[in-house]
Amino acid sequence: MARNFKVTVNGTEYSVNVEEVGVSTPLATNIVKPAEEVVQATAPQVEAAPAPIPTAAPEAAIETPANDDESTAITAPMPGKVLKILVDQGEIVEKGQVLLLLEAMKMENEIFASSTGVVKRINCKEGETVNTGDTLLVLV
Repeated sequence: MARNFKVTVNGTEYSVNVEEVGVSTPLATNIVKPAEEVVQATAPQVEAAPAPIPTAAPEAAIETPANDDESTAITAPMPGKVLKILVDQGEIVEKGQVLLLLEAMKMENEIFASSTGVVKRINCKEGETVNTGDTLLVLV
C-alpha cells in the first residue's frame, strides 16, 4: 500500500510516496522534487554499532610548558569560576589526580594533573573567575 505525504524542507515542498514492500525488505521511497524530478531511494538495513565507552583519562586541563624547561603549566580549558583548590603549594601530585574544581556553565569540572610532579605555584584563588588558557597551577 503506497502512501503520499507532502514534506516541506527549508521552505521547499516535496511530494513523497512511501510504499511498504514487506517485512524483510527495506523501505522504498519516491521523492518528487519541485522540478518534477523523481528520485528512488532505498534505505539500507544497517546494524547499529555499539556506542564508544568513555575513558576516565585525565584530559580536562591543557598542558603547556611554563617559564622554565622543567615546569608544566596547567591551564584553564574553558572560562569559569574556581570553586575549590584541592592541593597546596609544594605538594607532590600523581598523574590523573584532581587538582581543582572549575565551575563552567553551571557544571563542576575536575582539572587533573597531566603528569606526576610537585606543585610549584598556584596562580588562582577560590572564587576567582578565569579565562580559557589562564595558568591555574605550575608543576615541576
